[in-house]
Amino acid sequence: MNEHNMRKPWLLILILCGSLLPVAALSSASEDETYTLSGHVYTSAGELAGSTYIRVDAMESVLSSDGAYSFPGITPGEHTVRAYFMNDGHTVAYRTIFIESDTTLDWYEGHNWITVDALDADGELIDQNTSLSVSLWEQNETRNFNNGRAEFGPYLTGDYHTVSTTLSGLLNEQLVMCFRLEPGSAMEPRLNHLQFREQTNSVFGFVLDASGLPAREVVVSNGEVQATTNDEGFYLLNGLPVNSEVELTFKQSGQEIASNVSVLVDYGANWLNHTTSRTLELPRNATFLESAMSVPLGPIEIAWTIGDHTDFVELFVGEISQNGLIYRGSSTSFEYIATSAGTFEFYLVSYNTNGSNPSAPSLLVLFLPTESVDGSWTSGMSWDYSLVHTPEYRSNRTLTAIGTEDITDAFGRVRSTYLLRIVDDQYEEGEQAFRWVDTQTYLPVKTYWVDAPSSSSYFQEGSQGWMFTNGENEVGLYGDVSPSHLHFNRTNIIGVPGHPNGYDDTLNSVSIEHNVAITTTAGVFNCTYIAIQDDEDGVLSWELWYNDTVQNYVKIIDRLPGSHSDSVVHELTGYERPQTPEFLTETTVQTEKTFEIQWSEFVGAEAYQLLENGVEVYRGVETGFEVRNRDNGVYRYQVNAIMPLDYLLLGSTLDVEVSFLPPLPVLTASASFIQPSEKALLSWDYDFEAES
Repeated sequence: MNEHNMRKPWLLILILCGSLLPVAALSSASEDETYTLSGHVYTSAGELAGSTYIRVDAMESVLSSDGAYSFPGITPGEHTVRAYFMNDGHTVAYRTIFIESDTTLDWYEGHNWITVDALDADGELIDQNTSLSVSLWEQNETRNFNNGRAEFGPYLTGDYHTVSTTLSGLLNEQLVMCFRLEPGSAMEPRLNHLQFREQTNSVFGFVLDASGLPAREVVVSNGEVQATTNDEGFYLLNGLPVNSEVELTFKQSGQEIASNVSVLVDYGANWLNHTTSRTLELPRNATFLESAMSVPLGPIEIAWTIGDHTDFVELFVGEISQNGLIYRGSSTSFEYIATSAGTFEFYLVSYNTNGSNPSAPSLLVLFLPTESVDGSWTSGMSWDYSLVHTPEYRSNRTLTAIGTEDITDAFGRVRSTYLLRIVDDQYEEGEQAFRWVDTQTYLPVKTYWVDAPSSSSYFQEGSQGWMFTNGENEVGLYGDVSPSHLHFNRTNIIGVPGHPNGYDDTLNSVSIEHNVAITTTAGVFNCTYIAIQDDEDGVLSWELWYNDTVQNYVKIIDRLPGSHSDSVVHELTGYERPQTPEFLTETTVQTEKTFEIQWSEFVGAEAYQLLENGVEVYRGVETGFEVRNRDNGVYRYQVNAIMPLDYLLLGSTLDVEVSFLPPLPVLTASASFIQPSEKALLSWDYDFEAES
């Protein structure tokens, strides 16, 4: 083989590779291409709807609170879309949609669409060369199929519609379906998606009992396909071969309740009504007393009402299956004890000897944790204490966790701390105090107090250090190795003219006792008792009782308070872990047009929603939002937590008054004398962006 011929195979390979690369690149680009579904949501009366969730398949929902929505990131192809009108009747609508470009879709509460497929004999969408159409009889509307797809609507759910087409193009080969337009559900999202298939047609009608009442939950079947009657006794049996005779059976709860019927499946509308020879009374719905609720983790009483003709009910959690069954009986309530925090869905199924009725609405329960997963504090937690000073002075104080910060203690060590805001019933307006406590010992590392501006400009700032050891090495207060000694150091900077600063540096002995019961106004607590005694003078400087459930000290006797008191007794009167999202920003008058609003982190939340005067201004995972350029006035904010299963947990409200006075311009031109005929150039500085 000569050299020229030897190059040919390699040249061919290079040509093939070159021809394949663009195809792969195009394929990759096509796979990465996504589109956006957007539009508006309306009430049944045509007004913009309130909070409404839109979900595509199993993707994360988007929330519309102002009547508009946008759902990006949808891949090309067929999808199931759901709208959940949370503020307008708690209703849903499921529909099938084919996405091949950015699409606009407006939803109306209580309405839905009819979607239609035209299929060939093999069940594939018809890629028609000639125009094919489909008609909606009651509305006198006709649509042309587009690549085998068409749709009508939206129309009011609960109404019956008749849809027809001629896939062969012959008028005498009309295919017809009659059905009731439904909202759909997670279990049956495609109820309104009709599929016409070449050479097959439908049989439909009503099944009534001997009294002329609807026969519900009757399975109509020819042995290959089947349909179940709805609450009005209607059924639609689709996909039956044309020009064939089929024998239909009618069963309820597995029992034959009517004679078999033979029917010739023809073109056109194949109505077939039937009457049962036996009447089986199925149980009516059992109904939860609540549709959604949020409760602390622990026992909860779930209550319901039982419908007529019911022998017993079954209560399920998570899913209707043996794994999810938690109760069977005739009671109207059940105490459920959740073992973990989170959002749970409960279902009821009613039974009698004739069958079951699983169509009751579900119940959503959000179990809130009584403490964080890792035992740490979260923003919004608060503790109430009564304080008794000696000499006699009393006050009531609330400490609220508002964040975390790394602080250098009195020994120069960087400590992780929780930041607490202190509110005291003896404080004057404008008087403020904060405390930074160690995340491991819950003892103060830094303190700060400033007097009310109307009283004075005094302040006090303290820095503490708590070094626990076992006599040789530094150990944790609550570690595996208990401490036996404490080196305590404190510096109090007192911002009062002529007042000396305060200093303490002591060596102490530490003793710890577990399972010590103590009673306060807040209850009876099992505590870890810590006694700290000064090695020099023998004074029991601190006694502390710590409780795991409270995640703080239930009682503190401080005989070295670093103030004018000889001692201070702190006793717990109450504590709270937020059951709803809470604002950390306090109600105030804002003198700037732009300001920050912050709220506490809420365990289990997937995202947060911030409303301003009822309109959503933020939705995301952050716990703060900068409000910009607000005009003077009063604004009401509400923060909500978006929980799993699209459960919106309503949170606290906050009123903010904006009272902004623009600064005065400052003239920069120097003083000078000019003649009457002369001109003067004036200039000024103005940091604020003026409109004119």
